[in-house]
Amino acid sequence: QAHAESYIGLVECGVGLLPGWGGCKEMLTRWQNAKGMPKGPMPATSKVFELVSVATVSKSAAEAKEYLFLRETDGITMNRDRLLADAKAKALALVENYVPPKPKDLTLPGPSGKTALVMAAESFHKRGMATKHDLVVAGALAEVLSGGKADHIEPVTEAQVLELERANFMRLIKTNATLARIEHTLETGRPLRN
Repeated sequence: QAHAESYIGLVECGVGLLPGWGGCKEMLTRWQNAKGMPKGPMPATSKVFELVSVATVSKSAAEAKEYLFLRETDGITMNRDRLLADAKAKALALVENYVPPKPKDLTLPGPSGKTALVMAAESFHKRGMATKHDLVVAGALAEVLSGGKADHIEPVTEAQVLELERANFMRLIKTNATLARIEHTLETGRPLRN
């Protein structure tokens, strides 16, 4: 349940990290199953990379559905004073017949897909639109979204994607540039372009 004027996005790349705890995995799953999304390992991977690497934020709940930050079944509340009550009612309605979703395998492009994503980020860097550390973050994000060493003809499990998320998140959090970005954002409320 979201308020109509919600600003929603996966903005971790702005502070030198990548979405963890299933954020990348969930976006890959949603985009691979999206209506009208071309089949194959690259279209969904490219779309998620495009949205996450530049920290895209929706300007409304309706736009968040277009970006698949929200699902089609997620409700939208117009009146902010009703939001908590609507969310609670929806949660209680789901409890009775809730069954956890079964893990889904993903079709990811592997090393060649990672190379394509990194090359896209490098073109932004050459045009002055991305910093050196943006390339490091983009490389880590590309590693996760491409499935690492995956073979595009072999399915990748959700657990494998989650492990790639964890490993790359931990690698990024240890870099001085990411720590500087986090500290700067906490102090100023603004991103650091290092």
